[in-house]
Amino acid sequence: MNGPEPTPTLRDLAKKLGVSVSTVSLALRNDRRVAKRTRERVVAAAGLAGYQLNPAITSLMAQVRASKRVAYRETIGWLNLWDHPDTYTKQGVEFQRLMWSGARDRAHKLGYALDSFWLAEPGMTAKRMTAILLSRGIRGLLIPPLPSSFTSLQLDWDRFTAVTLSYTLDRPRVDRVMPDHFGNMLTIMRRLARRGYRRPGLLIPEGYDERGGNRLMAAYAFAQRSLAEADRIPAKVCHPTILGRDTVAWLKKYRPDVVITLGALKHLKTLPGLGRAYLDKLGLVLMSLAGSDAGISGIDENPAIIGAAGVEQLVLALQRNEHGLPEHPRLIQIEGTWCDGGGPSPGQ
Repeated sequence: MNGPEPTPTLRDLAKKLGVSVSTVSLALRNDRRVAKRTRERVVAAAGLAGYQLNPAITSLMAQVRASKRVAYRETIGWLNLWDHPDTYTKQGVEFQRLMWSGARDRAHKLGYALDSFWLAEPGMTAKRMTAILLSRGIRGLLIPPLPSSFTSLQLDWDRFTAVTLSYTLDRPRVDRVMPDHFGNMLTIMRRLARRGYRRPGLLIPEGYDERGGNRLMAAYAFAQRSLAEADRIPAKVCHPTILGRDTVAWLKKYRPDVVITLGALKHLKTLPGLGRAYLDKLGLVLMSLAGSDAGISGIDENPAIIGAAGVEQLVLALQRNEHGLPEHPRLIQIEGTWCDGGGPSPGQ
């Protein structure tokens, strides 16, 4: 009995099609240096012949490439809409700087440069920015968290591949890599329950939940279903940086034994009119830790890892020669890391 016919090699396909081996190799990787009709002809012939990549060889070549210094391939554009050109690279909140540095370091390891482009520069227009990017040969764009939610960017998107790192970009719809806000909030609620807190309250700045796709308040509401009805406290939306009388009234009315909030509002334990005994026992947990939050429990959202993962997702698309807006945008969520600040449990 004759065995199965051997799988054709690249050389076999090249000879059959009358092209070079390198042309076949590039065509099977959908490289745009090969004409579209030739790529289609090579792929069709390979499919009919049953050609497939040898996974062992692919793995070996990946190890060989990883052991060598990666040569420069191209530059990825980082779009900055904030009011200062150095918002991510030199100043701004730590979360933004860490996201930038994680993206930059990962890009360099993969052979790419990462350059920031300031879209808020006086006189800048979408048409001019598109021309600048194209003149630099930039195909891939990384869009970090923007100043406001529901932002729309009007670039010539057919010419680019893009990945965003938050929900602040509303249009166009592109692939997203971002914190797992829903899962992070559930982690917080579980940790608080283990430490004996019975009445957690969520104090969230106005507009912050929208930046994460409304997942924080959704997770908080979901987790409250496991609490006794008398211990369920409605979330309080407050000013982004100022704790006013409405916050004091919320604390007085519901008397949470621990408050989940952000670093900008972590001074709530200094509010007047609540009684020193209550404030001394009040627990505090942060939804997103920063370097200045030492000693406070909360979630490290791993911004450097988010930036790096955004680059990886973008590079995969670039290597597949994808461009334009995706028909089905993908969402990748990065789990946060719980950090225990070592504070006392309730009653201690």
